[in-house]
Amino acid sequence: MFMDKESIILSECNNDGSFIYLYYTEEMNVWNAYGSSAYNLRLFCKSHGENSIRSFSSDMQMPCTVVEASCLDALERNAERTVDKNPSYLAVKMPESIDPDAYARWIKKLKGTNTSDDDIIVTTPVSKDVPRDKYIHDGMSDFERIVKRAGDCFLSTCGLVIFSPLFLFCYIAIKKEDGGPAIYAQERIGRFGRPFKIYKFRSMRIDAEKMGPQLSHSGGDNDPRLTKIGRFIRAHHLDELPQLYNVMRGDMAFIGYRPERKFYIDQIVEHDVRYTYLYQIRPGVTSYATLYNGYTDTMEKMLRRLEYDLYYLGHRSWWFDFKVLANTFLSIVFGKKF
Repeated sequence: MFMDKESIILSECNNDGSFIYLYYTEEMNVWNAYGSSAYNLRLFCKSHGENSIRSFSSDMQMPCTVVEASCLDALERNAERTVDKNPSYLAVKMPESIDPDAYARWIKKLKGTNTSDDDIIVTTPVSKDVPRDKYIHDGMSDFERIVKRAGDCFLSTCGLVIFSPLFLFCYIAIKKEDGGPAIYAQERIGRFGRPFKIYKFRSMRIDAEKMGPQLSHSGGDNDPRLTKIGRFIRAHHLDELPQLYNVMRGDMAFIGYRPERKFYIDQIVEHDVRYTYLYQIRPGVTSYATLYNGYTDTMEKMLRRLEYDLYYLGHRSWWFDFKVLANTFLSIVFGKKF
């Protein structure tokens, strides 16, 4: 059943806060909820460990929550009852109604009208081309995404074979220095907001984060946490080689946005909720933002990086990816530090 804009608005105007109405978007293969349905759905996802993307729809002038089809089964199981259901529409009655005051505060947060002395305003050369008041869709078509994924699979497999001598060198050198594990795995957040393990050659001491999470390169090239071999492999970007395995698995792509830890994502979202738009695509081994913003060690740099990532998201194409990959290769060859 197709629901036009007026019907959606009318449904939400008559929603007493206990209903969730979802609408299927075929192009994105996702389900959308608007207004108080969006808030109710967001609360459900957070309490049941389901993935969701939140935003504010300037077209509808209402909050919007986006989920995958896999969320619908859990939603129906926990609903008081299913009111209506067909391939493009789902309406459920939840056991409890939402808090109107909390919903009003959520709207203000999504619209960016909650301000404080801690607000950070950043501008970049691409900021004028990155909308702040509407959802940013992936610039690639379905066909382009399929071809990109096929190319990533082929190149990562070839890379694992071609660079196997470098893998062996790094492994032996790291083990010889301090006897600790050569491969370092860390949880990052990827496509659809799902966590995954990113793999790197360990460049720091085993107890590097005993005082808690710290941003990459927060100590610079003279970071005392770096081992001797770690300083070398990081300077030559050899620590990133195991991410070829992440690309082959489908956790990552060669070009995307650099994946971050939830610890920092939560802080970024407090300043700019648009970070969640990036969940449409796979994170990358390298990114457009890395070339022009480098690695990040402050919140301001993280928000600047986000501007570049959002620009890439809305404009990405095969040609754009090729330029980023070529420039990354040239930067490494000529010793540019990110």
